[in-house]
Amino acid sequence: MALILGIVLSGNGCAGDRTEPEPQQTTETPNIETTGRTDFAFDLYRAVVKDKPDENIAISPYGAEQVLDLARAGAVGETETEIGRVLAKTGVAGLNVLPPDAPLTTAVALWLQAGHPILPEFLTTAREEFGASVEHVDFFGNPDEAVQRINAWYSEQTKEKIPTLFDSLGETTRVVLAGAIHFAADWKTPFNKDATLDGSFTLQDGTKMTTKIMSRTGLMQYGETDDTLALQLPYKNDGYAMLLLLPRDAAGFTEWESAMTPEIWDDLRTAMKPEQVDLRMPRFTMESNFLLNEPLKQLGMPTAFSRDADFSKIDGLTDLYLSEVRQKVFVKVDETGTEAAAATGAVMAVKSMPINVRPFYADRPFLYAIVKEDTILFLGRFMKPDAATPETATPTVDPDLDGEGGAFN
Repeated sequence: MALILGIVLSGNGCAGDRTEPEPQQTTETPNIETTGRTDFAFDLYRAVVKDKPDENIAISPYGAEQVLDLARAGAVGETETEIGRVLAKTGVAGLNVLPPDAPLTTAVALWLQAGHPILPEFLTTAREEFGASVEHVDFFGNPDEAVQRINAWYSEQTKEKIPTLFDSLGETTRVVLAGAIHFAADWKTPFNKDATLDGSFTLQDGTKMTTKIMSRTGLMQYGETDDTLALQLPYKNDGYAMLLLLPRDAAGFTEWESAMTPEIWDDLRTAMKPEQVDLRMPRFTMESNFLLNEPLKQLGMPTAFSRDADFSKIDGLTDLYLSEVRQKVFVKVDETGTEAAAATGAVMAVKSMPINVRPFYADRPFLYAIVKEDTILFLGRFMKPDAATPETATPTVDPDLDGEGGAFN
């Protein structure tokens, strides 16, 4: 899994040398209560997936928070207040110190217009609090080379999983705040590749598709409510895991997704306990690409994107505003783990289900999250297989077993 996100700061002080910033929206502040990292994760997720009912989507709340917090370090007044309110924090958040063998790597960089004044205090904060590198480019005189260098940095930081973020940058660009995250981990207990067979996946509209379904049976952290099944799949690295949340049925996914809250999330995680589980889930690869301007305005920080923006702690001037906040995410889930990796393991599959084994069949749209303890690194949904075909034959995954694919009886 990989994530890149960039914030573009453009000048708005010289009428003859700028693209007019978007006007500040006057819509009512949404009824969103943001009280912590989990709240921000779900708030941002809802804003991004709005009006996208059938798409596979993934975001990185952690990555977005990291770069937005750096932008807030350069903000003043209402601009700073709004960003802080959205992030629900009061101080600059530095990077966690990760051990060399951690599956998660992060990087931050400042790309600055050559010759544009930058306050030493902001550079110190960026370097010491965020570990940012500082690079100078010429957005005005040679924008193509600037984009090429920035994209090359993104490609290197994500092990070439995301080779580009920006297609172009305008001549008014003065600063790009760049953040990258790369995650690659093996499952603590891998799936047996020989047990991956063609299986049925039901789309939200009831259409059944045939795709590759992984399966394994064993002791796993499992929880359930009247309308949700929850399963935790640990990686080899302590503290890292994937959470799967499965609704009762495919048709009700949109309503179920909208009702998911940080409180429900916390309750499900707290209620999890070891159970014997018969797990089936699709293997998949997906990419998401989002312009986050509108979602962030909706969450309560419109001033940063307007002519009223004040990022004077960056350069001592008031001519900077956010012209673009963009994020790309790459996710690959297979029998070995998340992201391509090598692993050796032996898993004993069963042909028939023991009475005390919980079924967890992710054969319909579901939510998933990559977490480091209580921090949501990535949050996404799987709606449809990317290489599936309409079901024309009986699936080969345990054809003698039936049921609705869950413990709803």
